[in-house]
Amino acid sequence: MDKTKMQQYTDAFEARKTGGMSEPLWVRRLREEAMAAFVEKGFPSTRDEAWRHTDLTAVREGAFIFEHKPVSLPQGRIEDLKKEYGGNLVVFVNGRYVEEVSSLPGNIGVTGLPKALESMPELESHCGTHADLKQNAFVALNTAFLGEGVLIKIPEGQVLEVPLRLMFIADPAIDGAIFQPRVLVLAGKRSAGTIVEHYSSAGSKSYFTNVVSEIILEEGASFRHYKIQDESKKAFHMASTWVVQEKGSRFSSWALSTGSRLMRNDCYVGLTKEETSCALNGLYLGDGEQHLDQHTFIDHRKPAGKSRQFFKGLMAGKSRGVFGGKVLVRQGAVQTDATQVNKNLLLSDEARVDTQPQLEIDTDDVKCSHGAAVGPLQEDAVFYLRSRGIGERDAGRILARGFVQEVIDAAEQDFFKRELEERVSQKLEAQFCQS
Repeated sequence: MDKTKMQQYTDAFEARKTGGMSEPLWVRRLREEAMAAFVEKGFPSTRDEAWRHTDLTAVREGAFIFEHKPVSLPQGRIEDLKKEYGGNLVVFVNGRYVEEVSSLPGNIGVTGLPKALESMPELESHCGTHADLKQNAFVALNTAFLGEGVLIKIPEGQVLEVPLRLMFIADPAIDGAIFQPRVLVLAGKRSAGTIVEHYSSAGSKSYFTNVVSEIILEEGASFRHYKIQDESKKAFHMASTWVVQEKGSRFSSWALSTGSRLMRNDCYVGLTKEETSCALNGLYLGDGEQHLDQHTFIDHRKPAGKSRQFFKGLMAGKSRGVFGGKVLVRQGAVQTDATQVNKNLLLSDEARVDTQPQLEIDTDDVKCSHGAAVGPLQEDAVFYLRSRGIGERDAGRILARGFVQEVIDAAEQDFFKRELEERVSQKLEAQFCQS
């Protein structure tokens, strides 16, 4: 990485370090370690195998602004959010947690990350421990500027009855702002809950979101994680979600990606103990010149683990989709049951998808499979609908809608299915299958 481009990050780091911000010694050491890792590696290039289909030149060459004034949401906007999504609402504006306008459930803990890091020394064993800052430049960068974000703590045996929505609203006053929130979730033994990470834009400026989420599930915990990314098409969106599962825990996730100019969504799940299970589902809808990259890594470490992956992509215009999914079954992880499926539909001659599912199995007595497909709309299906009096545009939209329905059904909870169906319908109507 060019030294002059790196300078903006090192200068911002030094300014933050000398800004008089109070923090525990372990946090300072963690941030310094992360910054050193970022300076050493810089952003990856297409020469790196995991990034060979995603060109980060626009990020690498970008000039970003780390210090920016907080923006207050109009009261009417806050009331609209509460009306639309209910009482369990955690609001972020430009990456910063806004406690005074958030509505929090009573049976779990939601604490601003700076306060949590200062008052809870036990977080040293979790924050920055699971997300690999030495191998992931964006995790390193986020950790170097650790501070903004929240800790969500579900106590042992507690059930979060109503999903908790984390609403990230980007409304920068200037072009080039960078936001780096951190989400840390600790789900206690036999607890259960659902969170929704929702990233959206309120303005028209360009900006860079770089978010890291660490989710730790203790024994017997059950947790659902939903994500909606519909940021501005001028935005860069880099996200890293790291999940650690203890014995008998269950994790499921669902990611909808429709926004941003360039997105990379990484999800790592470590099944660290016996009889754990996870299910990762996702849908990415691209058009124009969008680049949407979804990567997963499921690490089966112990026996009797179960994982399911199901992702679909629907790409139009000159957009490009990338799916990279890896399942690792380590030695001794017998009776592992893992499947991975990725299907992609191209709605234009210039759209493209690169897909690379991978299985690495180092033990016997397992059941694993993977599959991938990329192709255009089937001509005979379009012809059939047109022969029934349906126009070409409507025929394409109907077939595209049918293509995504299977993955929408995997969302499990009705409230999220309704949101998905509404957003997908809007996207198809506005930007796909146009005459």
